Amino acid sequence: MISSKSGKGDTPVMRQYWEAKKSYPDSIMLFRMGDFYETFDKDASIASDILGITLTKRANGKAADVPLAGFPYHSLDQYVHKLLKSGLKVAICEQIEDPKKAKGIVKRDVVEVLTPGIAINDRFLDSYENNYLASIVIDSSKLSVSIIDNSTGEFFAGQITKNECNNFLSRYNVSEIVVSDSSKDQIIKIISGYDAKISTIPDWELDLTTCIDRIKELYKISSLKGLGIYNKESMITSCGMILAYLNINLCLKMDHIDIVKVLSESDFLLIDLFTSKNLEIFKSISNNDEDGTLISILDQTKSSMGSRMLKSWLRQPLVCKRKIKSRLDIVSFLVDESEIRKKIRDVLKYISDIYRISAKISVNKSSPRDLYNLALSLSLSS
Repeated sequence: MISSKSGKGDTPVMRQYWEAKKSYPDSIMLFRMGDFYETFDKDASIASDILGITLTKRANGKAADVPLAGFPYHSLDQYVHKLLKSGLKVAICEQIEDPKKAKGIVKRDVVEVLTPGIAINDRFLDSYENNYLASIVIDSSKLSVSIIDNSTGEFFAGQITKNECNNFLSRYNVSEIVVSDSSKDQIIKIISGYDAKISTIPDWELDLTTCIDRIKELYKISSLKGLGIYNKESMITSCGMILAYLNINLCLKMDHIDIVKVLSESDFLLIDLFTSKNLEIFKSISNNDEDGTLISILDQTKSSMGSRMLKSWLRQPLVCKRKIKSRLDIVSFLVDESEIRKKIRDVLKYISDIYRISAKISVNKSSPRDLYNLALSLSLSS
């Protein structure tokens, strides 16, 4: 079936482009043509502005010329990073057969859709920060929220009030929020003022039975009774929705996603956005960066994993006396045994980001360097 826009360019290649674009209308389509990725029409205008690449026109048939902007294939990572930072969704349409063996035009297909909240490549991420994707389901006066860091596999779910929503999203520095088509307008009002990409998913993806089956399939279990979300319908729906969004866009396995953990607000001291800002825990009021902040003083960690953990602890200070004492006992041991601490820090300098490497292996995105770094890290930590 040919896209209704095919009249803008009726060569076989352009018909192929419009057919692919039809399935991803809300994404910037990066269309592989030989040694270049090309963008067309409105996508080309957007890409030209954001990426600083030249906007041209190329005759593509009997109809008017189609705007065009492209870049070399080896620059893909740096340009995708810029598009994601701008809050855009990116569909990568690759050549899926050898051009030398192709009969007619080369077969192409979308192999991956990237969004700000599901990036997994190191070049698209800050090594020292989690990259959380959230889903929100309205449940009467409360909200059921799930968050996943696709790059590490961390998965949490919980319930909050509508008034707490912005503080919750800020606490986890959520970069993208998934909502249902029918709830989008209402949720936008609830999170008014919070800056994140809003993505939607069809309402039928929220069917409770479908969501239960999706979670059971992920964990290879026959019942949700062993999970903390059992019998919590809106929380199950939120979890099922975020998993559906990952599956739709990544088209990959999700074996790296951890068992969902239920967030209990009673376990932590809640620090609202206003307090965090004025205490300059993560951002300086004067210049909006980390200089002079609490985290800049405390973060003397030797690994990206350690830095992310420390920030997580600061965002959610413990209130349970037993857990606080356990953590202090560990710190006290490392302070008293300075030689052991020095040896551990020396080893940690060579430990790579095991969580993110494991996630890339799970979704077939790892490189030989990743495998070497993982082997080295495991040998040093054993």
